[in-house]
Amino acid sequence: MTLLRRLNPGVPICGVFGGERGYKANAFRVGGKTVLGLDDFYWSRQEAHWNWKNGDLVLASWYRDVGCRLEFDVVHIVEWDLLLVDSLERLYASVPREAVGLTAFTPLSLVGPGWHWLQRPEDRRQWEELLTLARSAWSYDSVPHACVFPGCCFPRSFLAQYAALDPPDLCHDELRLPLLVQILGFPVAETGFRRQSEAPGDRFFTDREEDRLFNTIGREIDPATILAELRKSDGRRAFHPVRAPLRELSRMIGEPADVPSSTQH
Repeated sequence: MTLLRRLNPGVPICGVFGGERGYKANAFRVGGKTVLGLDDFYWSRQEAHWNWKNGDLVLASWYRDVGCRLEFDVVHIVEWDLLLVDSLERLYASVPREAVGLTAFTPLSLVGPGWHWLQRPEDRRQWEELLTLARSAWSYDSVPHACVFPGCCFPRSFLAQYAALDPPDLCHDELRLPLLVQILGFPVAETGFRRQSEAPGDRFFTDREEDRLFNTIGREIDPATILAELRKSDGRRAFHPVRAPLRELSRMIGEPADVPSSTQH
């Protein structure tokens, strides 16, 4: 939180809690603004696994309940284990204001059958049901894509239409979100947080070199890898998942000798 504030002075930070219910959630909700330094706080009413699987629907609920009353142009989703070591303005410079920014926006034909959201029978059934609904209810006739959810960003106009559409909780946000972006007719811009390898046969979701820097398979990013990138003038500034102790990371990225001038504010 401190780093996000320091790199983005004046940018409001709103928290959305989607973890386990209980006293911890109540403590966050009551003391969130003071303890966490948030400008606003929202507690999803759904259970934790549903929230994890349906980040797009949680965001739609946030917009209906809270966001529609706030002044903003774009929402950047910074998950708890997404480390951004530069300003949002520079990290998302390639995303036009009215475009939806997605990470690893990839045609399903290039993802391959091994991706678990297409491999497991129930997940596959739900995807086919959603695709059938899209074709019958919304006249969808485009090429289906997938993405990874961490790092996405949305213009206000998209969130308003997405929340009003109220899509069903079939399959997973990494399939449903790209589909609904296409249905609503918004342009998509790649964040570049996870890059496509030029090696023949590599895929966005099975590239081991990219997994070292940005992945959604739970493989934690080595702090030494982060530090090595920060020492490069053209190195990466977005990493996922990062779960190292905050003290260790703060020491690494807070030392002037280790951080290029482009990331200091």
